[in-house]
Amino acid sequence: MKQSKKQIFKSISVFLCLISIGAYGQKQKKTFSETFNVSSDAVLEINTSHADIVFETWNKDQVAVEATVELENASEQEAKDYFEHDGFEIMGNSKKVTVATGNEHPWSFAHLGNMENFHIEIPEMPEFESFAFDFDFSDIENLPPMPPVPNPNFDYEAFKKDGERYLKEWQKNFEKDFGEPYQKRMLEWQKIHEGRKKEMQEHRQKMHEEQTEAQANQMAKRVEARVEEAKRRMENHQKRMAQGHAKLAMQDSTGIKFLQGDSIGNRPNIFYFNSEGKNKNFEVKKTIKIKMPKSTRIKMDVRHGEVKLAENAKNLNATLSHASLFAATIDGDKTMVTASYSPVNVEKWNYGQLRTDYSERVNLKEVLNLRLSSTSSDVTIDNLSKTAFIKNSFGPLHINSVSNDFETLDITLQNAELVCSLPKTAYRIYVNSTDSQFEGPSNLELVKTTNQGSVVRKGHYLNKNGDKSIAINAKYSEVVLD
Repeated sequence: MKQSKKQIFKSISVFLCLISIGAYGQKQKKTFSETFNVSSDAVLEINTSHADIVFETWNKDQVAVEATVELENASEQEAKDYFEHDGFEIMGNSKKVTVATGNEHPWSFAHLGNMENFHIEIPEMPEFESFAFDFDFSDIENLPPMPPVPNPNFDYEAFKKDGERYLKEWQKNFEKDFGEPYQKRMLEWQKIHEGRKKEMQEHRQKMHEEQTEAQANQMAKRVEARVEEAKRRMENHQKRMAQGHAKLAMQDSTGIKFLQGDSIGNRPNIFYFNSEGKNKNFEVKKTIKIKMPKSTRIKMDVRHGEVKLAENAKNLNATLSHASLFAATIDGDKTMVTASYSPVNVEKWNYGQLRTDYSERVNLKEVLNLRLSSTSSDVTIDNLSKTAFIKNSFGPLHINSVSNDFETLDITLQNAELVCSLPKTAYRIYVNSTDSQFEGPSNLELVKTTNQGSVVRKGHYLNKNGDKSIAINAKYSEVVLD
């Protein structure tokens, strides 16, 4: 076999193996097999939808691919039509081998099709109603009248006649009328006015506070009711989505519909094919088995399928959507695994980055070095041996044990839960929490301080100068250490 070659297997090719012709109920099976001689730095690229994949390593410098499609309860014509749209494509040379399910469509987004009629109502913040100026103006009416202003009674004709003598007499009478008696009456009136003014201000302030409180309570009740309604709708939608994941309808440009089935044990996923809208279904099973050298690097994009990695997978680059990953050992500092709506189960995680979004079961049994970013996922680490940097939002994180040989554990939480079993060796610990609950063992020596709404707990276990450290930053979360 040549070192470099390119083979494209399309569904229009002759059935290679086990084609049953005739009656419904019989199985139609097609198998693609190809082997490539590869170099030590070869890359294996996988791009599949609705297929189960099993990887094995061997001591040969070869990549061997065996891809099988099996149909049940399909006629000869139905099987032919299916293979024309969804065969396998296998291509390769010494540097790169590619395996893909044929006639790929953007099915990774098709599951959102049932969202078009789903309406998420964001609670509308009610406006404050205008404050009614309910003030009793009768208080003003009850004020005593101001003291009458004396009439100056200045006689201009008398002033022209008597001059200075009249002016002195007028001034004397004016001072008598506007003098001390009038000032005294004005002071008394002013005291009454100020007292009434203070009463009015207190009354107005009380009314304002009562109305503000009433408006705030009313707004809080409205917001709470709308938030609860939105939450109820979202929970109902999530239940419908969860139920729909087991039987997820897919529609491609040919009008062919698929329903995702369940994977039971070693049995491949079963997908039910609806032929052109007729009331007749047949089952579809896709399985890919790949043997490769240990040095081969895997890069894969898998949608709706099960992936099994045997032995050591080094520098894995994987994107999984509505799939599942089972691995013995994941190694290599260039490892990057992104899993959405996909359970992950790894026996030993040595190096690399893991991102999980909306994945219910993420189980890592033995962790040496890990960088984890998790959103709305349920993550469990059985044992941390050395180092972990973790960001977790909207989901629970359980660390069942931390080895006495660990070095660093750094966790950032937001709207999340952490339950961690602490090591029995000496370490320094720092916990910064905002609007969060904290529970820790009594044998931790912690100093608690409060700074701008955050609570900082800083201390150690056994030795304050230890070189091992645990740092936790939590917002709106629950932290339980034991």
